[in-house]
Amino acid sequence: RPEPAEVLRGTVAWSVGPAGASVGLAPDRVHAFVAPENVPGETLVTGRPGAYLVSAEIDLAPDAATTWHIVADVGRDQGAVTHLRQMLRSEPDLPAEIEASIVEARSSLQAITARADAMQRTGDRTATVRHAASVTYNVMRGGVPLSDYRVDRDDFASFVADRNRRVADRHRSWLAALPAVVDRSHLHEQLLGTGDAHLVRLGLEYLPFSFSRRHGDPSRPWNTFSIRVRDQAGNPIVYYAGNWRDIFQNWAALSRSFPRYLPSMVSVFVNASTPDGFNPYRISSRGIDWETFDPDDPWSNIGYWGDHQIAYLLQLLELSDQLLPGEIDRLLGERWFSYADVPYRIAPYEELVEDPKATIHLDELAAARTAERVADVGGDGKLVWDGEGSPRLVTLVEKLVVPALAKLSNFVPGGGIWMNTQRPEWNDANNALVGFGLSMVTVSQLRRYLAHLRALAAGSEVAEVEMSAEVADWLDDVTAVFRQADRRPPPEAAARHRKDLLDSLGSAFSDYRSRIYEAGFGDRRAVTLDAVSALCDSALPHLDEAIAASRRSDGLYHSYNVIGFSADRSTASVDHLPEMLEGQVAVLGSGTLAAEEQADVVDALFASALYREDQRSFMLYPIRLPPSFLEKNVVPAGEVTSNPLLTALLEAGETSVVTVDADGRHRFDADFASQPDLEEALDRLSEDETWAKLVSAHRGATLATYERVFQHHAFTGRSGTMYAYEGIGSIYWHMVAKLLVAIQDATVAAAVDGVDATTVERLRRAYWRVRSGLGADKTAREYGAVPTEPHSHTPLHAGAQQPGMTGLVSEEVQLRFLEVGVRVEGGEIVFDPLLLRRRELLERPASWPVQAPGSQTAPLQLDAGSLGSTVCQVPVVVSVTPDDPHTDVILADGSSRRIPGLRLDQELSAEVFARSGVVTRLCAFVPESALD
Repeated sequence: RPEPAEVLRGTVAWSVGPAGASVGLAPDRVHAFVAPENVPGETLVTGRPGAYLVSAEIDLAPDAATTWHIVADVGRDQGAVTHLRQMLRSEPDLPAEIEASIVEARSSLQAITARADAMQRTGDRTATVRHAASVTYNVMRGGVPLSDYRVDRDDFASFVADRNRRVADRHRSWLAALPAVVDRSHLHEQLLGTGDAHLVRLGLEYLPFSFSRRHGDPSRPWNTFSIRVRDQAGNPIVYYAGNWRDIFQNWAALSRSFPRYLPSMVSVFVNASTPDGFNPYRISSRGIDWETFDPDDPWSNIGYWGDHQIAYLLQLLELSDQLLPGEIDRLLGERWFSYADVPYRIAPYEELVEDPKATIHLDELAAARTAERVADVGGDGKLVWDGEGSPRLVTLVEKLVVPALAKLSNFVPGGGIWMNTQRPEWNDANNALVGFGLSMVTVSQLRRYLAHLRALAAGSEVAEVEMSAEVADWLDDVTAVFRQADRRPPPEAAARHRKDLLDSLGSAFSDYRSRIYEAGFGDRRAVTLDAVSALCDSALPHLDEAIAASRRSDGLYHSYNVIGFSADRSTASVDHLPEMLEGQVAVLGSGTLAAEEQADVVDALFASALYREDQRSFMLYPIRLPPSFLEKNVVPAGEVTSNPLLTALLEAGETSVVTVDADGRHRFDADFASQPDLEEALDRLSEDETWAKLVSAHRGATLATYERVFQHHAFTGRSGTMYAYEGIGSIYWHMVAKLLVAIQDATVAAAVDGVDATTVERLRRAYWRVRSGLGADKTAREYGAVPTEPHSHTPLHAGAQQPGMTGLVSEEVQLRFLEVGVRVEGGEIVFDPLLLRRRELLERPASWPVQAPGSQTAPLQLDAGSLGSTVCQVPVVVSVTPDDPHTDVILADGSSRRIPGLRLDQELSAEVFARSGVVTRLCAFVPESALD
């Protein structure tokens, strides 16, 4: 709008030295310097991007050096600039000030990343530097606790008030009476003593994380990009924010350094899920957020992102079992969990079938009610409330069952999980599959999730829990459908059986949604955990059958498929899409394949069209060139001659639908961007009585011809049309890292289960073969970037792109623990040389600066043949020995304990996980024969 708007902050640059230097603001000064030409310094540049270039003539003797500094900053107001200018005029030793500032900043950053176990010293310098980079990016994306497990009372009170002012008012005196700094475990004990389940819920969800920046692609309007690290007083901000699909994967990696936050991470996850079993797109310490329509924004859209919803939750649950066994079980029956009240409404099942791409609408009235609650109480206003004027609380069992039911209710035999929530199941590369797409990836993830849920239920001391009656009925309905359904119908009956099963499952989900949309939740009823096990037992054989049937002749597995419904909606067909890397990653981790079969899949990957030999790694999809311009939009002559409508239109010279080019080829009108455009043209023709009957009789055939020509039904999105990002020929490094995680898990499982040594070795070799292509083992020329820096993707035409802007850092962090000989099993730290390579051991003694919790950095001397890493910031030294393997535990009182073997018990491991300071160092001695 033509109204004044002042910009009162600016970018500032300044320099110190070298002597006699001049400053130029024009970018073309670089060319003058190279020429060289005598160009005076510019003091004003307009109408083009500026620069800050310092040039000088310098004579250097052999082995001499000179130093100068250039400093830049952004967002400075006039007061800050005048203060800076005064400092530059008056400070006698600016270079020393600058160097001191750099040292302080570096030390502060190292202190932050050390908390997340970034500090390592091994013989593989590149691997350790890349690990430090991965940890840095991971904590930037998800945050890190700056005070370990200590909670600042005032910040916690502020959090409670921000989320629910009523709860804060009820407990104002109690909150004020807390110590200024309280241990998190003690705080939770105190919370239970209040008897207020809502305060307990908020306390469980509280995560005092800092250093988190809002992340995601800043070009997207829904990704408001910001970096909030310190407040105006210079104090760290306790805050996290990010895209839902990103932040939990970063927390999964962080949890290995701060295991005791896992129950809170699970709580944040499930409390952000909706009654219909999905999650909103954004999450922060202030609560949840979702997309709304903006008519002026072409990116604007609404819907639920599937985005590994089941996989991320499962990862947190599995990590809890590994690091804190029994902790999740203690929460299963507690009513401390809530539902997110996202004002989306999924259409009834019949409407989903009619138009799978238009399935969700925004309930404006519900959104208004939510906004009123937020204004009244705070962030809790975005939760589902009960009739008693507070957020509805349910058990953790209910929250774990609902997302499983949502996925199972969209199961298509022989196809996958139907993706019908208007947003992509995984990422933007396949976003066009939403609607008719079926995800076998989700089937594999769901299969592993149900197996874990069944184990939770079977091993729990809780026999019975309260569950919302509507959810309990949905649970019973879905269980009954799977129990009664035939897993292997005869081929001639498969299409009808597929649709019948989908009808039954979809209708059960639809009935449940209509109940909660119209009347909300009602009564609760008791549900045994045996009923949860029954759901898993009834559904798992169907998922296993679908996975087995998805095996391709080349040894790979189908990733995504496309569903089609017959005209009378009585049958459903499944068409397979080309092979994709994601499906192989998912099936490797599904729990259905034996170790030998997992090794076979990896071998098949290296022999497939997904492998890019120049990068020694894998593309998301094989390179398939789209048709050239003149090859597109060619309607087969037989399709025209067999269609009386098209024939009549051509004979009459009516070219609004089809035309004939100079080569005699038939083509649809060039202005048809998609099928709706063709439908509009047919609608216009039907208004003319000349064409009305022909349009009515042959409309379906004409639309079917259009679909056969363009195959929009199977359009995936950027993966089939672009050449950058996750497009044609691109390697997406996050998915390669996920592949590596799947192979590492398979290798460990095979070794622990006592699978034959040959198969274990196949998997181990496969792991390092995939790892060698990921970056750290490459030259800069081969990688196309600095190899120690994790990147997002590598297209065919360029090197690695977008450093740091990638989720692979979370996988890289988690992978690294076993590579330096450490893993956790059943709450016990295990020193395992399974993936420890001899090249990681130091060739000569070295000093390793280590920063233990709450202390200054101090050097630790490492011997040749050893390496150093940290677990929960406790230094771990792994060395080889010709003797029997053993572990030395160094305690805070100066004593030590020698433990035969390479496993710490739960008690000692818990001290490490708690960062209690009781254990100050661990020294593991592994057999030299075990190393590669």
